[in-house]
Amino acid sequence: MAAGKSKHFMPGEKEFFQRLEARHRRGRLGRIFNYFSIGVAALALVALFCNVANEAFGTIGVVNTIEPATLTDGRPLEALNNDELALILAENVKGRLRVLIRNTISKVPVDEFMSASVAEIVGDANVDPTIAGELLKNISAEQQAGLLAKYADQATLRNLVLEEVVERQVIASFSLIDTIFNFDAIKAEIEGPILEDYKKRERLDEAKVEVVRYHSWLRGDFLTAPMSSTPALAGVRTALIGSVGLMAVVLLVALPIGVGAAIYLEEYAHHGFINRLIETNVRNLAGVPSIIYGMLGLAVFVRALAPFTSGLIFNYNFDAPTVATVIERIAPAFDGALSYDGGVISSNSDAADAQTAQRIVDTFLFYGRPSLSMHGNSAVPEMSNSLADALKIAVDAAPVRADDEYDIEVRGDYYRFDIAADSPISDDIFDELMTSLARINSFAPNGRTLVSAGLTLVLLILPIIIINAQEAIRAVPYTIREASYGLGATRWQTIWNQVLPAALPGIMTGAILSVSRAVGETAPLIVVGAATFLVTDPTSPFSQFTAMPIQIYQWTARPQGQFANIAAAAIIVLLTLMLTLNATAIILRNRYSIRF
Repeated sequence: MAAGKSKHFMPGEKEFFQRLEARHRRGRLGRIFNYFSIGVAALALVALFCNVANEAFGTIGVVNTIEPATLTDGRPLEALNNDELALILAENVKGRLRVLIRNTISKVPVDEFMSASVAEIVGDANVDPTIAGELLKNISAEQQAGLLAKYADQATLRNLVLEEVVERQVIASFSLIDTIFNFDAIKAEIEGPILEDYKKRERLDEAKVEVVRYHSWLRGDFLTAPMSSTPALAGVRTALIGSVGLMAVVLLVALPIGVGAAIYLEEYAHHGFINRLIETNVRNLAGVPSIIYGMLGLAVFVRALAPFTSGLIFNYNFDAPTVATVIERIAPAFDGALSYDGGVISSNSDAADAQTAQRIVDTFLFYGRPSLSMHGNSAVPEMSNSLADALKIAVDAAPVRADDEYDIEVRGDYYRFDIAADSPISDDIFDELMTSLARINSFAPNGRTLVSAGLTLVLLILPIIIINAQEAIRAVPYTIREASYGLGATRWQTIWNQVLPAALPGIMTGAILSVSRAVGETAPLIVVGAATFLVTDPTSPFSQFTAMPIQIYQWTARPQGQFANIAAAAIIVLLTLMLTLNATAIILRNRYSIRF
């Protein structure tokens, strides 16, 4: 073709190249948009991690009211055993030991603490028999310290010493960026005006401040330390255990139900209007705000199903009274003269014959039987009258002021029982019986437990698991089913031996990603009733609980700046947990995926 002449095209060829070039331009624009989106997401992720790291690391100023070395003869606190740590507490906090026991090792509700026996408080029937039946206020400080040494872990005791005796305080904290660029100025400020202001506020003549550069709030014992009101001593152990417990409940309940629903919708249901309606609603439920599921969980699991979620129907979390346990409880009031053998109650006491003892037992069984309507000894006058009727005596039970002489305390009201002078039993015996009866009656179960929160999160992620499982099952070629049917297998044999193994990687990936979403939820747990300050670990599905998102929320809401620092450290722990779950999902998908 001569130079300068236009290129000749075959019929339609020019239009083809023009359309091809237009597609290439659109492709380049699409790639640019994708790169831009990835860049924005990466920048947001980097900004998130930088902000969290900036708060989780930096410089702090620490002041000890008492130097730890003066308490330990120069030994580090980490080298002391439980008995030595408990002895330091006994020597320095004295009257506050009961408060420490209540906050760390007590197994009874707060409103029952002062009227519960030592055995009930520690939840151990094999506790020292010389103090097992005593009230905590009636045993010595050394014995109380012994309970702490036996039933509290070393990390908890060490933190108690630092918080209650050493009184370690972080008087100032600065971010990582300030530490890198302005450390000298920060150090001068901490040792100067900040320390002087602290001494003036605390009315101290002398105080020594320690400036710690590059302090990490994500310290070595952060995962094992319990919650504390002192930021420098607080940890996430209880919240982490709560989150792991929630994940266990969610997986155990949601996975079989979700996979079962997906199998039914894909393999058994007729693909008609009803099936499409169900699938549409499942997809709609996946987009419902999580707070709505929290309200549903509150109405259904916390309230309507409280006998189940509180453990009431399983006789859990309380000692349901029986004739034998009642006899054991009231025997001291009759000098141990009551006995129970072969279904027969006998008495050798002048205070009550066997028939009267039977009526007393019936009273205890009636008022001591746990009920969801009970609210902490709310029926003290009725109990008193029933007990007096069983003993054939006249009793006047009336609330009195706290500064008057009283016999039993019930939710801030103090009751005094005036017994007729010609009563066949003494005032002391009646007092013992009423105290014991009120203690049995004080159980007030509720559904704000780990299992309630777990079931609420099950509702939240169940639609997602169903959708993911459906897609994984649908991806299995139908020819595999036909081959299985051709060999004589039933529908269920085909599903169990062929379809599910092929779909399992997709199902597990969807389940793990769903659980990782549930781990980060806060709103449903707040509505259901997660605790915001809890220092005792959950020991069963029916225990009170907290979780990592709740702990982070509670810390960020506190006015002290140091709580924002430990919240940042907790965020790193939570992000690590979620990234681990997501990485596990990717590994499972790549490891077990089957190509068709």
